Amino acid sequence: MIKNRFIQIVTCFITSAFINNMVLAQGAKLPGNIAVHIAKLHYEHPVRLLHPYLDVWHMKGPLAEKAALKELGKRFANIHLCKSGESTNVVLLLEPHMFYNAQLRVFHGEIIARVFTNVSASDLENPIVSIKKQAQQNGELGIKPEFYMEKAYAKAMDKVIKKLEIDKSFLAAIDTTANGSAVNLCSALDDLPFSKIYY
Repeated sequence: MIKNRFIQIVTCFITSAFINNMVLAQGAKLPGNIAVHIAKLHYEHPVRLLHPYLDVWHMKGPLAEKAALKELGKRFANIHLCKSGESTNVVLLLEPHMFYNAQLRVFHGEIIARVFTNVSASDLENPIVSIKKQAQQNGELGIKPEFYMEKAYAKAMDKVIKKLEIDKSFLAAIDTTANGSAVNLCSALDDLPFSKIYY
């Protein structure tokens, strides 16, 4: 009887420790200082979402920034915008795109992510990592479209992050000592051409 009780206590203790380790592992964030940058164009020029009867314009920058910072903050220890001028390991350049399928009532969010380091600043046409991910979100264009667009951007960003978490070049870059401010690099990234998107 005492032996059985002892085995039950030990089993409970081991199970509890295993669950706690799993929770801690899920809550652990990757190190490194990551500066997020979205080109100025996405904050200055709205795009029209296609619909036969509604005239809806979308400013991609603010909504994509909100979704990206929220998703990145869940997985990485230190995320900030390029404007802040903090020391950084890498700059994550995000190029957001949004398309609405009026027939199916689906928002299609797309994030093109390119990773640069201060070392690679002289070669802006060749990022150390380049990822393109899309995600869909059902929703009505006429009823709070920002809510559905943010969800689509967040889903696309989540897919980007999952790729970054297993990319050896990215992991090596964020594991190095932060090597200075990326503000100059970010301003240079504003001049890069955008991907051609055809809907």
